[in-house]
Amino acid sequence: MKVKGLIFGACTVVALGLATPASALVFNVPGTSNNAGPFGSVFDTRSAGDEKNAGTAFNQGLYAGYSELSDARGGTFLHPIHDYPDSELFNYKARTAGRNASTAPDEPMDRDLSDADATMFQEAIERLRDGFDRGGRIEAPGPAARAQVSYDCWIEAVEDGRSGDSERCKQAFEVAMGEVEARSNYRLTELAYGTPEPAAPMATAAAAQPSNYMVYFGFDSSDLTAEGRAVLDAAIVAAQANPGAQVRMTAHADSAGQAAYNQALSEQRATSVISGLIIGGVDRGRITSEPVGETRPMVPTGDGVREPLNRVVEIDLL
Repeated sequence: MKVKGLIFGACTVVALGLATPASALVFNVPGTSNNAGPFGSVFDTRSAGDEKNAGTAFNQGLYAGYSELSDARGGTFLHPIHDYPDSELFNYKARTAGRNASTAPDEPMDRDLSDADATMFQEAIERLRDGFDRGGRIEAPGPAARAQVSYDCWIEAVEDGRSGDSERCKQAFEVAMGEVEARSNYRLTELAYGTPEPAAPMATAAAAQPSNYMVYFGFDSSDLTAEGRAVLDAAIVAAQANPGAQVRMTAHADSAGQAAYNQALSEQRATSVISGLIIGGVDRGRITSEPVGETRPMVPTGDGVREPLNRVVEIDLL
């Protein structure tokens, strides 16, 4: 895959059904220098099994799908192949979903694709997001999760040139998206962004809301995406339901480009999120912000690496 620069051979497609969570271990790769992995000193392809996976139905579906996809890429008894960089990436996504945090699909720009394939996947990801905007993650959480995991399975297989896998993953995406589109009927309104849904009564909402939110951004961008706005809206509702909580933000950038530029980019991303919180009714005095640029990545990488999981503003309610 492009962002890791390492490929460890061909693999077969994973069946995107529910999987039994794998046990947690760190996978040592034979024949590599110091067993080095792209996210750390060793390849971590199994730690998602540590997560309790008690989030939304959509995130539970992502957890199951990404866990199984990670197993297939990392090599199991049923899938004796070894593509450790992608296995680790999918394990990371499973862990993130298991923690009920926002888990984004791969952007076409983050994969090494031809122009034609990049256009095809841009259309596919926009279709996926449109289904989510129309309520797919609520009205059809299982198919929505399968659609996202199938999309990532498909784009990874196309990048690696595995035509059989890519066709099967594409078909799984089309089937899942058909279900999402058939069951999702939320109207896309013209209301200005920033007005959240009415909050539940304080005690109920406070017990139900998570305290950590991850707002992801596009490459070289501080503009909120549709998915980022949805996460921010959820954080606003939780902040209003917990008026005594402080809102602490940490803004990140990936390591592509100069460090000074990435520091400024993380500051711009923080500003975008702060503005959204204030528009949504959160008092500015409750908000603290720490833009850290590329210095504290969520996913450790080398310099100059485009890593979508590092283009994020963390929001913690304390």
